[in-house]
Amino acid sequence: MRTLPLVLLLSACSTITNMDGQQIDTSLVPDSCNVRVYQTYQSAVKQGPIEELCVINGSASMSFDKSVAGTIDRHKIKACACGARDVYIQSRTGGDFFSDTTVSMVAFRFVKPRKPE
Repeated sequence: MRTLPLVLLLSACSTITNMDGQQIDTSLVPDSCNVRVYQTYQSAVKQGPIEELCVINGSASMSFDKSVAGTIDRHKIKACACGARDVYIQSRTGGDFFSDTTVSMVAFRFVKPRKPE
């Protein structure tokens, strides 16, 4: 029951939308999930072709940590709700105490990973 308030708090300041534009239920976010963050689309596709699964929009509202890195860390786990373990940053704004920090991440999976050279 301790995770329920946390899930409700996080769902109040984020949305998960699949690539067809349908909202994904934020209660589907698991308690733990390892997600790798790529800073750009280009850095993600260097690893191989990708299939985009959903878009995660999150903010730092209702949080003491207004940093971009903190906001990404709080919301990256939501990629698991759409079956992804990787995200790339689509956009980010703010990052200071006086403005609301927002991030937009695209969750994806590798279609055919590139072989190491």
